[in-house]
Amino acid sequence: MMNKAAKILTLSAVALTLGACSDIERSRDLGNPQVSGGTLAQQVCSICHGDVGSNVNGNSINPTFPKLAGQTKEYLVEEMTEFHLKDRKDPAAQAFMWGIARNFTTKQMDELAAYYSQQPVTPYAGHSNPAQVAAGQKIFNEGVLDKGVPACMGCHGADAHGNGIIPRLAGQHADYIYKQLTVFNEDSTSSAKHPNATAEELERPHEGPMTMVASGLTKAQKHAVAAYLQTLR
Repeated sequence: MMNKAAKILTLSAVALTLGACSDIERSRDLGNPQVSGGTLAQQVCSICHGDVGSNVNGNSINPTFPKLAGQTKEYLVEEMTEFHLKDRKDPAAQAFMWGIARNFTTKQMDELAAYYSQQPVTPYAGHSNPAQVAAGQKIFNEGVLDKGVPACMGCHGADAHGNGIIPRLAGQHADYIYKQLTVFNEDSTSSAKHPNATAEELERPHEGPMTMVASGLTKAQKHAVAAYLQTLR
């Protein structure tokens, strides 16, 4: 009797385990419109953008991948739409996001954006160069007038939290911000990381004023602004 009961319990445990795994696999089905955005965030996006089950949801550890936590919902929807339509042509977008976002529905993108916009931002805990951060703060607040570069805070807000489709920059990885600034101008075409990329492949849709801003900053100034933004909450 005991052996029979043990077998039943064992089989029940196996069935539950297989059922759980089956649910996880279904949740990773990028072509299934029934999977919610929140589930996709936890089962798919978390692999690069922050681990679920910890307090880093949307706070990526690797600066190759941007932090999404606390980002404006409107901006996230805009970017996912561009990935979905393959309007973002830079090599990183093609490599990481074109395939993932190609089957996202409008509802899933809206849910994903809502999920990440509500996640708390993990403050930067590394070490910064005080002089570089101060230089970056000055550029962010005042711009570089002799180069025609306006103050970044004019669009991104005094706290760099963004507004609508203007993205939050506060707390973002410095390396990621610097990389994006290079993508906005011709520095990116000679990047050692993408030596064979054409100007068209590196262009960003809706780049607008950012082309002017990025082209007016030296590499040192871009690094300074990025270092400053990384320290903000």
